[in-house]
Amino acid sequence: MRINKKIKIFLLSILGIFVLLFAILVYHIANARPIENATIQISRIDFDKPFDSLSTILIKEQLHSIKGVKSDIIVKNNVVVYFHDNQIVNSKKVYTELMNKGDYNAKRFILPASLANNQVCPVMKKDGFKYKFSKFIQSIF
Repeated sequence: MRINKKIKIFLLSILGIFVLLFAILVYHIANARPIENATIQISRIDFDKPFDSLSTILIKEQLHSIKGVKSDIIVKNNVVVYFHDNQIVNSKKVYTELMNKGDYNAKRFILPASLANNQVCPVMKKDGFKYKFSKFIQSIF
């Protein structure tokens, strides 16, 4: 009889924890707000030759001087990846301004048309259970 009481307490505790975590999940999904920096875009420029340490610093300084380019600039080998606010400047304008600031042989990376129209969520697939559950909870609240 005593073992049955301990098993009941254990099972009720597990159930209570599950209900509490589920309630926290539902609250979190219901109160999720849109992303504040939804206008930040990532772009890429491919150069003909790799950068040394001095030219890396120079490229970063030149990109920082362009209005709308954010501080996160990644320079690896002959590729420059940068973040910019697409309400202030677009990637074509950044590319043009950078080419005017120096004598570079580079081309702007343009996403293939087959991939450009795809919606991409790195976290959830649209036909998955998590996505459908989140949409259901948001539709209730």
